[in-house]
Amino acid sequence: TVLAPDLSRKLEEYLIVQPQQVEGQRLYDETDREIVKACGELFRFGVAGRNLRVLRTSADREAALLEQVVGPALRSSNQTRRREAIENLETLASTCSNLAHLLLVRDLRKLTGE
Repeated sequence: TVLAPDLSRKLEEYLIVQPQQVEGQRLYDETDREIVKACGELFRFGVAGRNLRVLRTSADREAALLEQVVGPALRSSNQTRRREAIENLETLASTCSNLAHLLLVRDLRKLTGE
């Protein structure tokens, strides 16, 4: 995905994307490319880079919560415990994502008076 240099710089500045530096070039992984795509859609509606910090902060907090829950098991030297922790992490992440979506839907319904 090709980004306008100023847009790319803003997304990096706000830590929305975090490309790897390889031989002086910034390389985006698949997740960062999808993030850029989503940001492009938001920018079309006038959502600026600085506004995306709210979403970034929310994601950071969610990740910290999940780390508290499964972090010790993820760091375990017991491979069975680690595998279970990874499965639990995926389930927890999906559940948190669904909950965040439902909370957003509820709040948007209030906004629209439905």
